[in-house]
Amino acid sequence: MVLSQCNMRIKSLVVFIKTNTIIAVFVLFSTTVFAQKVVRYNLYVKDTLVHFAGKEKRAIAVNGQIPMPTLTFTEGDTAEIHVHNQLKEETSLHWHGLFLPNKEDGVPNLTQMPIRPNTTHIYRFPIIQNGTHWYHSHSGLQEQIGMYGNFVMLKRPNDPTFRKGIDDLPTLPIVLSEWTNLKPENIHRMLHNANDYPALRKNSVQSYGEAISAGHFKTKMKNEWKRMMAMDVSDVYYEKIFMNGHPSSELKSISGNELKGGDKVRLRISNGGASSYFWLTYAGGKITVVANDGNDVEPVEVDRLIIAVSETYDIIVNIPADKTAYEFLATTEDRTNSASIYIGNGIKQLKSPLPRLKYFEGMKM
Repeated sequence: MVLSQCNMRIKSLVVFIKTNTIIAVFVLFSTTVFAQKVVRYNLYVKDTLVHFAGKEKRAIAVNGQIPMPTLTFTEGDTAEIHVHNQLKEETSLHWHGLFLPNKEDGVPNLTQMPIRPNTTHIYRFPIIQNGTHWYHSHSGLQEQIGMYGNFVMLKRPNDPTFRKGIDDLPTLPIVLSEWTNLKPENIHRMLHNANDYPALRKNSVQSYGEAISAGHFKTKMKNEWKRMMAMDVSDVYYEKIFMNGHPSSELKSISGNELKGGDKVRLRISNGGASSYFWLTYAGGKITVVANDGNDVEPVEVDRLIIAVSETYDIIVNIPADKTAYEFLATTEDRTNSASIYIGNGIKQLKSPLPRLKYFEGMKM
């Protein structure tokens, strides 16, 4: 009887050890398989002075640059972003369009406390999606003076949605933005007061004199009778438009590989502007749209494309011939300003600018 009980206890102990060994192995296996790679960035936020448009003005640089650095992750990573606030004011960062825990969303006094001067805040969240997005300050009007940048989340090569010939192309992140020498607070006040200053600067005033010289006196009279005030396409005048912080730049190679005729390039474009929509056109032919706001779309070719504030598009452009650089052009919807990048290595091939808007023709509608 005693021997039988002893045998049963030994058997129970063996089962217990085996079970716990299996559990331990499973836990170890799951930790190895599902362990997330932590990708860390340090962002140093600091006041600076710029001379973008004929005057020295205050701006905010991050890691010494405007726009902020492009942050790149792969789906499955864990993002760890250390924000070192070296300003004399509070700041924050919002990850536009990302799926993340509410406490990491970057809205001061709502999802987090503001990042106070001379302190560091750590954002940490899993990357559970892929696509092109962007990030920006959510404090005051800091975004308008430099705090915006691209946020790229790549697919894993074994992802079933990975598209050969699209997701493996040479890629350039582009962030579009504007610059004005006016303080953002002054623009904010003018918008509330319906000030005509921007229209005067852009030569888009729709007065009776303008109507008569354009042969549209009747149109102006009719609209006045209908109490329809003169309207502009854009309410703000900007001295400069930027692609990646420059009004004009060149892309001759990617990752050390020179671009040549026959190559395709994927552009991950974010509109980080405060109020401008942009028409996108390309001197090398049609634009192929492959994603919008971080979501894949069935590839479609277009002659031109308009991108709204905070919107993102992934497009593919071809380099048709060797020894030629084709202009990729972003033009404000009101046609008053533009920025471009020349893609390829050689003689520059310019894109014809979009014609000036016919305001009174449009007002007929």
